[in-house]
Amino acid sequence: MGLFSRHLRLLFLVTALVVAAFSTGIEELFFLVYLTGAVLIGSWLYARRGLRGVRADYRVLNPRTHVGEVLQAMYRVENHDRLGKPWTECWNESTLPTSLPGRVVGIPARGTRQWLAKVTLTRRGSYRLGALRVRTGDPLGLFSSEMVVGQPTSVVVFPEVVPLPHWRLPPSPIDGTTRAKRYLDAATPLVAGVRPYVHGDAINRIHWLSSARHGELHVKEFDLEQAADLWIALDLDRSVHAGIGTDASVETAVTIAASIALRTLGDNRAVAMTASARRIQVHQPDRGPRVEQKLLHLLANVQADGAHPLAEVINATLPQLRRGMTLCIITGSTDRTWVRGLAALRRRGVGALVILIDRSSYIGVEPDDAARAELAAVRHALAEYDIEHRLVRRGDDVAEAIGGRVRARA
Repeated sequence: MGLFSRHLRLLFLVTALVVAAFSTGIEELFFLVYLTGAVLIGSWLYARRGLRGVRADYRVLNPRTHVGEVLQAMYRVENHDRLGKPWTECWNESTLPTSLPGRVVGIPARGTRQWLAKVTLTRRGSYRLGALRVRTGDPLGLFSSEMVVGQPTSVVVFPEVVPLPHWRLPPSPIDGTTRAKRYLDAATPLVAGVRPYVHGDAINRIHWLSSARHGELHVKEFDLEQAADLWIALDLDRSVHAGIGTDASVETAVTIAASIALRTLGDNRAVAMTASARRIQVHQPDRGPRVEQKLLHLLANVQADGAHPLAEVINATLPQLRRGMTLCIITGSTDRTWVRGLAALRRRGVGALVILIDRSSYIGVEPDDAARAELAAVRHALAEYDIEHRLVRRGDDVAEAIGGRVRARA
């Protein structure tokens, strides 16, 4: 619109000058008409050949990256013409929250300009970086010429992944009743120590050297082996999340899910995930780099737009849980009905861990008594069913909140 208005004003002035010259017959006005015509024709020709011999392209160096990291793109413009290009503007149209910065460069005759453009990524998602647009014009800015080169590039911004050096899954209750440590009938390599024999202990668990040393029977005591597989249930019901933009509770939930998943995969354990967004998406247990990429792509694009209650999601997930697994639920729900659905896990030999996000802390105002009471009630229900949980509030250090050295129970 600005260029059109400029041309319209220029046309009006030229027309007025021509009319005045022919109306008055003044030689100076005819000189101005000829001079204006020559300038316009020269400017048009200059702009028309401004991109002659110009070759340009760009390459995104890291099209798959994480929130908080820097997206980098390398640009290259070549001038094969025998005349230099005083100014050439290069930029991309994109759907990124903050686009890569454009640049105006001068290119000498038969010369090359190359530069690296950077932008810090603040929001996860899948974005499109358009083809490279190159524009130049005449020195007076009356005319311009433009060309589009290259192909659009897709950029995927994965959620932030927080290192969890002290993270460890809670052990699954293999025998259905064990809480944290048990003298197992099943074989396990995790020997914690010895204790005196009691009625009912298996004979093959007797530690004969200790028995001889103490003069009475002693048996080996075992720690439970950590669950082999992890199943993450990410609650994306819109009613259990609050906040906007990068400071929303759903961003914290996605970061936690990504961090736990990658930490567990790094331990060579299988990870599965259920994300209850607008459409429930389920990834079956698997391990390796391929699974890591699948989960990261899923978490890069999910939003808190679901309408499935957590109790419904858990009930649908329970039949898929195998003995020895651990179910990790990430939610901001304070509806206690879903807690009751976890009661059957222990009997099935499935461990459980709940990452409870304090939704009220993301609203931006001090939580009222009702919100505090609901949060306290769901924490009490989890403790009543002996389900370990971690509480995460807005502004908390995620690594410390869910995987710190000190892990408090409700």
